[in-house]
Amino acid sequence: MKIVRFQIGLEYHYGDLLDGQVFCWSAAPWEGGKRLTKSFPADEITLMAPCKPRKIVGVAINYPGATGLKEGTNEPLVFLKPSSSVIGSGQSIISPFKNISVWGECELGIVIGKRLQQASLAEVEEGIFGYTIGNDVTADNIEGWDHHLVRSKGVDTFCPLGPWIDTEFKPHENIISGYHNTELLRKGYLHERLFKEPELLVWLSSWMTLEPGDIVLTGAPTRVRERIYFKDKDNFTCSIEGLGELSNSFKSLHD
Repeated sequence: MKIVRFQIGLEYHYGDLLDGQVFCWSAAPWEGGKRLTKSFPADEITLMAPCKPRKIVGVAINYPGATGLKEGTNEPLVFLKPSSSVIGSGQSIISPFKNISVWGECELGIVIGKRLQQASLAEVEEGIFGYTIGNDVTADNIEGWDHHLVRSKGVDTFCPLGPWIDTEFKPHENIISGYHNTELLRKGYLHERLFKEPELLVWLSSWMTLEPGDIVLTGAPTRVRERIYFKDKDNFTCSIEGLGELSNSFKSLHD
């Protein structure tokens, strides 16, 4: 099932996408929502970010060859992005910075469906609602001052998610890739991740409660060429084989 959140007119709804129709839900499925009889043609709605997470947990340096990877790493390096950073596919990434470079990173997102606190493997497996695609947009950390990455990763619009949540997707050898405009910038395979679900969520939930609707971004694959920074009107597309594509344009408030 593909769960979406969408706008039609002045209304916002959760729904599921099936055969060109979007069927409305009374609320988010992880909040006890039920499918309604009301539906709309898919070409009449505007997709938004598929959920409104309370928090987004990011896992850094989670693929072989990633910049900063240290030999003998035995636990993930994590950071947080605020809910205010979330936008949907097709919406614009907007940088408020005048002289700070910004780039995109394609990532698999785990959507939490049940509250996970000190969770076991079995509880985690039941607690994964589905998967989405995320773009961990990042601003340059000038001289390392932003050592908690709050400014670098927490800016409004710096967490595109979408286009939907797939409840049947199973990560394995799927290709994950990122394109700056049409140029391939990153490419890898989901099975290459150093820290994967469900063990990753067991570790996280041992010290941080994960709530329904929260997102865990699982890191970006290795670059296949040097980093490209965003310029006004550039586009970044995240693609995961079997899951979909997330695409967003870039706008600078100072260009």
